[in-house]
Amino acid sequence: MELGDIHNLSYQDLARFTDNFSKSNYLCHFQFGKLYRGKIVHAESTLFVMVKIWEDSKIYCYEPGDNESRILDEVILLRHHLVINHPNMIKLYGFCYEVGHLGVVYDFNPFDSVYNLVLKDDFTWLQRINVLVRFASLIGFLHTIKSPYRPLTVRNLDCAHIVLDKDYNPKLCDFGLVTGGIFPDRAKYKCCRVIGSYGYLDVGSWFEDHAPDKPDVFAFGNILLSLISKRVFTEQDRQNHSPYVFKWAYTKFLEYKYGPDSDSEKDDSDRDSSKKHDSDLDLKNDDSNSDSLKKDDSDRDSKNDDSNSDSSKKDDSDRDSKNDDSDSDSKKPKFSLVHQSLVEEPDFDPSDGPKITALGMDCTHDDLGKRPTMKQVLSFLLNLEVVKKHATISLV
Repeated sequence: MELGDIHNLSYQDLARFTDNFSKSNYLCHFQFGKLYRGKIVHAESTLFVMVKIWEDSKIYCYEPGDNESRILDEVILLRHHLVINHPNMIKLYGFCYEVGHLGVVYDFNPFDSVYNLVLKDDFTWLQRINVLVRFASLIGFLHTIKSPYRPLTVRNLDCAHIVLDKDYNPKLCDFGLVTGGIFPDRAKYKCCRVIGSYGYLDVGSWFEDHAPDKPDVFAFGNILLSLISKRVFTEQDRQNHSPYVFKWAYTKFLEYKYGPDSDSEKDDSDRDSSKKHDSDLDLKNDDSNSDSLKKDDSDRDSKNDDSNSDSSKKDDSDRDSKNDDSDSDSKKPKFSLVHQSLVEEPDFDPSDGPKITALGMDCTHDDLGKRPTMKQVLSFLLNLEVVKKHATISLV
């Protein structure tokens, strides 16, 4: 049986494609199961594919029927004419829908997943930027698919859900929490016990119906920060209650802002205040980041001077010290989370580090109104120096 060009497959077919789900063909986990490399051998040709298998979740809330709903949604989505033509949307070859066995097969030859590659030194700066530009294009495209209720949003973006071909072009390969768009009767995901992926979950925006795209922007920001800093949130991190990458990033910013001896465990009100008043992390003013930072510092120095004037006289040494502090601030490098090994690559432009860091911070801002849209994110990425200098990073 076939559904148009989509094949209805048996579990035995999936086992044959993956050499019985061999360890050598295992690619990585995804939120609700596993991904495998595979191949379909014909008499005169071989088609390389990727196989996805759903499993009963051990770490997410799960009830019988959840995965059946997810696979049906995915088949509907990946056959829809509004979706299938984007170059970074994965192509569906077939599906398996049997009692106890659920899976899909993609017409895609995977090189690896972003989750597996983030920490690797041979995953270059140029390749990482290529992934970010093309993936931002895809998410922005999906957000333009409107419905009477809300645009289409993915809601579980994750480094493990981005797979790359041999040229490091990304494909999105899971849609387990998709809502809106071509599902106009669904204001929220019907399996509502799961609201995102660990490491990329933005609880605050889940209940904000007026900003349905913001969870995707938040998750994209975490993916961006992971790629530039060479950090990734793992299952071990979840078990150890380790901070998400964006929380680690804000801790680093506080250390940059107030010094390495500052309390890295400042409470949320301190962190929120820092985010609200530091315009150097504002996309709209990315070219004046250092000026904004210096202005904030000098304002704080001025307030301190005013408060101290009542208790002590200003003398020449005070003025000299103040001038020395000003000189120190002016020489302070802009805040960047780009890993040093990436900074040392020939394709890295020093001006891109603070800019792309600010973008990641803005995407994960706790104030939803200050988060950019994915259209703005893409526009920002396309204006990075590395993108301008390399025609290979283009949107086809």
